[in-house]
Amino acid sequence: MHVGSRALALLVVFALGLGPLAPAVFAQEKASELENLKKQMLQMEEQFQQLQQQIEKLETKKIQEVEAKANAALESSKKTFASQFNPALSLGIDTIGSYKSHRQAFNPGDGTAGTRDAGQPINNTRPAGADFNLRSAELFISADVDPFTRAYATINASADAANNDEAILSVEEAAIVTTRLPYNLTVRGGRFFADFGVLPHRHDHDLPFVDRPPSLATFVGGEAQTNGVEVSWLAPTPFFLRASGTVGNKLGADFRDGVSDVNSRPIKGLTYMGRLQTYFDINDDNNVELGGSIAETPNAEDVTNSGRFERRLVGMDFKYRWYPLGYGVRQSLTVAGELLHDLGEADPVNGGPRRDIFGNAVRQGAWGGYVYAEYRLSKQWRPGVRFDYFQLQSEPLLVTNSFTLQPASTLNATGHRTDNRTWTAYLTWFPSEFQRLRLQYNRSDRGNAQDANEFFLQWTAFLGSHSHGFSERE
Repeated sequence: MHVGSRALALLVVFALGLGPLAPAVFAQEKASELENLKKQMLQMEEQFQQLQQQIEKLETKKIQEVEAKANAALESSKKTFASQFNPALSLGIDTIGSYKSHRQAFNPGDGTAGTRDAGQPINNTRPAGADFNLRSAELFISADVDPFTRAYATINASADAANNDEAILSVEEAAIVTTRLPYNLTVRGGRFFADFGVLPHRHDHDLPFVDRPPSLATFVGGEAQTNGVEVSWLAPTPFFLRASGTVGNKLGADFRDGVSDVNSRPIKGLTYMGRLQTYFDINDDNNVELGGSIAETPNAEDVTNSGRFERRLVGMDFKYRWYPLGYGVRQSLTVAGELLHDLGEADPVNGGPRRDIFGNAVRQGAWGGYVYAEYRLSKQWRPGVRFDYFQLQSEPLLVTNSFTLQPASTLNATGHRTDNRTWTAYLTWFPSEFQRLRLQYNRSDRGNAQDANEFFLQWTAFLGSHSHGFSERE
C-alpha cells in the first residue's frame, strides 16, 4: 500500500470514530453556557435585592428625617423664645399744608322762624386760608399673645383746630384677634375699624388721596370705628369669598345721635354689621374685587337724647385693577368706588328728626358715593382723579318757605334735594416705600353754599415696621 493510501484510510477511520462524539461535545458546551447564564442571573438578582434594600433603607431614613424635622418644628412652635412675643413697633407721621379759598357756610336765613342752620359752616374742620397741621402721629403696636391669639393697638394724636391746634391723644384701635380657629374662622374683639366697605376701615394716612371722600365722612362719620366683636369666615371655595359679621355699639364717629359709649342699651340698640366680598382674576393682567356691606341699628329709642333712633346704611363697592405682570416699569390702573344709601329717622349730625325739603319730620333716605381712578406711571409716580356726591340726610332749616310757611332750605322752592359734589385731582410721589408726598386739589360744591377751592400738600413717613403701610399692589 502506498503511504498516501494509508493516510487516507487513517483519516477515514478517525472520522468515523469521532462522528458519534460531536453532538455530545456540543451539548456539553451549551450546558456549560446555560449554567453560566444561570449563575449570572442569580448574581443580578442578588444585586437587585441589595439595591432594593438600600432604597428602602434610604426611604425609611428620609421619612424619619422629615418626621423628625416636622416634630422639631411643632415642638419649636410650642416653645417661647426670648424675642417671640416682643411687639413690632412703628410710628407714622402725617402732616398736611393746605389752602382753602374761603369759609363755606349755608346761605343766611331771612330772620323768620325755623332758621336754625342759617349761616352755619359746612366742610370746615380746619380754618379757611393757609393752614399747616399735624393730622396724625400714629403709634402702631402688634405682637403674638400666645400661639392662639395676637393683639394690636393704634395710638393716634391728631391736631384739633378747636383746641388751639393741640394734638389730642386717642386710642383708635386696641383689639385681640384669634389665629388658630378651625373652619377658617377668625374672631376679633375690642376697639377696631369694622369691616364695612373699602375705605371706611383704612386709616387716614393709608387712603389713596389726602382727605376721606365727603360722602363717607357724612354717612359713616370718618373711619369705621366700633367697640364690639367681629367674626369672619373664609369660604373653602376655588375663588376668594369672605364673609364677616360684627356687633358693636356704633359705626364711625356719628352713627348714632346722643348715644354715649358709656350708656348701656337694649340688644336692639346695638349696631349690627355684615359684609360679603369676593375677588377673581379676569386674566393674568386684570382682576376685580366686589363687596356688599350693611349696618343697622334697629331701635335705640331708650338711650338717645332725641327720641327714637333707627338707621340702616347699605353699601356696594368695587375695585378693578389692570396690573400687567410683564411691565418692568410697574405700570397699573386702578378704578374703584362705593355707592351708599342711608335710611333713618334721626339726623345723626345735628340731632332731632330728619326733615324733608318742606321741613316736615320724616323717615327718609339719602344717596351718596364716590369713584376714583389712579394710574401708576412708574413705581414712584401716581396721578389720579376722584368724584364724590351725596345728599344731605336731613335738609337744613334755613328760611321759611313762602308757599307752605314751613321751614325749608333756600332750594326748596324748586323741590330739589340739597346736593353736594366734590371734584378732585391729585398726584402722588413715592421717594421710597416708607415715604410719600401728595399734591391735591378739591373743588367743592356744597348745597346752596358758595363753591370752595382747596389745595393740599401731604407728607407722610413711617419709622419701623408698619402692617398697613403703603400697598404696592394698589
